[in-house]
Amino acid sequence: MELFTKLFQTWLIFIYHCFDRMVLSGYLMGLQRPGQVVYWLRTVKGIEAITQEVLSERTRRYVGWVEAYARHRRIPLQWAEKGVNKEAYVRPYLRKMERADQYGVYFIFQASEQGWTYRPGRLPVRRPDGSDYPILHKHRSRYRFYYFYLRDEVLGPMIVRLGTFIPFEASYYLNGHSYVAQELRRQGVTFRQDDNAMVAVADVAQLQAVADGLSGEVIGKRLEHWTFLLGPKFTVEDRRGATLERSYYLPQVEYSRNFIFRRSHPIRALFERSCELGLWGLAADKVVNIFGGQKRHRLSGKVQTTLERMDGRHVFRAYGKHAWLKQYAKSWTFLRHELTSNNLRDFGLRKGVEYLGEARAKFLGVLDRFAGQQAESLNVHGDFSFLTRIALPVVQGKVRTAGIRVEDPRLIRLLEVLLHASVGLGGWTTRQLLHEIHQRFGLSEERYGLNSLRYDLRKLKAHGLLERVDGHHRWRLTEKGQRVAVLFLLFHRRLCGPLAASQFHHRPDPQHRPRLTQLETAYYKADLAVDEIVQLLHAA
Repeated sequence: MELFTKLFQTWLIFIYHCFDRMVLSGYLMGLQRPGQVVYWLRTVKGIEAITQEVLSERTRRYVGWVEAYARHRRIPLQWAEKGVNKEAYVRPYLRKMERADQYGVYFIFQASEQGWTYRPGRLPVRRPDGSDYPILHKHRSRYRFYYFYLRDEVLGPMIVRLGTFIPFEASYYLNGHSYVAQELRRQGVTFRQDDNAMVAVADVAQLQAVADGLSGEVIGKRLEHWTFLLGPKFTVEDRRGATLERSYYLPQVEYSRNFIFRRSHPIRALFERSCELGLWGLAADKVVNIFGGQKRHRLSGKVQTTLERMDGRHVFRAYGKHAWLKQYAKSWTFLRHELTSNNLRDFGLRKGVEYLGEARAKFLGVLDRFAGQQAESLNVHGDFSFLTRIALPVVQGKVRTAGIRVEDPRLIRLLEVLLHASVGLGGWTTRQLLHEIHQRFGLSEERYGLNSLRYDLRKLKAHGLLERVDGHHRWRLTEKGQRVAVLFLLFHRRLCGPLAASQFHHRPDPQHRPRLTQLETAYYKADLAVDEIVQLLHAA
């Protein structure tokens, strides 16, 4: 991370990191198993015959309460239609509440969705004393869920999803940036927010301090408040007779680091180049290292890098088990690195909301390694002096290995294949490399055979650019080799290629008259200058 900041500090205004989108689940711990529900209904409520009507009565009472709550407070209560974007639909209601500086529920959606519930068994179990013990079965069924869209004084806009059947499932959707915005307003710190990022702030240190202040205790108190207000109602006797408090867990959480630049041009160039280098050089072993894993030959789960197009923009992703890293530019106003986890156990973390601080520290380390890896790949501008040194021969004992020339097409092809990110943790075998080179560049065995490949591999190994994987007959680039490969490929594709094309396949038109634009005039002058240099060299 330090290298990344050092490289682009002249373009950056500030950097901050915080939690982004969070999904939490709240469980009534005393109603999670069939035996607990039977105990609560029989012992606490005094209901002997547990039938479907008894279970449905709790649902009818809760549905009636929600309808009365919405009616008395004039809150819209609607069924969610298929294909409707709920957040876009309720946005005008949220804007109205923000303008009035009010807090509370402003819209309620109801939808029929799958969830856990209970159903009575066909035959009860006969006890030794002759009494019957009812049996309940836990199963998934489709029933009504309520989506409460609300604005909280601390957490800002959020959603509470509550099921209407026992065990009354609860889910919560909130955003860490909403909490940061609310807290900055409370402290009187001026800022400007673009979508879900802070693009300007009067005090950067205060912004980061506020972001770090989002803890499990803060979230738990607000969730408990809204669950008690909007959830199913229980009497004091109910709570004394059974454990009807909720425990809150994190099934999904996002953590982001945001880079705010002075201009949009560096963002575009940096994003395009980092995506290109990521697809080339972010091999499986590096992905595992970024996510905090160990280098092993076998790894269960998904490990790969992709470039996807989502919501009109390109997103670079690196997957590791049930988590993934994302890099994208939002409206070319800021660059974001974001880590999403669907299972905190992948990082050795516990899911309870009280362990949110441990998740922050772990996720921040992953983002640091991701930024550091990108910085190492991008930091090639100072390595051109290395071209002279690597062209010199290497002597090891009595063996003399020739130098590596940047214009050697055989080595350029080999480095491009070795740098490709699709290779697994085990590296490339010699046969795999030969097959890949033949397939990718359309070569035959006569033009580039096994002996030629082995010679090139020995040359790269002698210069410290290639190594065997843990003593096996598989090859992979060293850290030094990856930097050299990136340097060579960028040199050819970004410099030699365009210049060669302009020299041999293009001649400036002497009769051309550029339009009165500075860009076209400057380009035409440069084109003429290149042609003049080629002619002078030819005459010499």
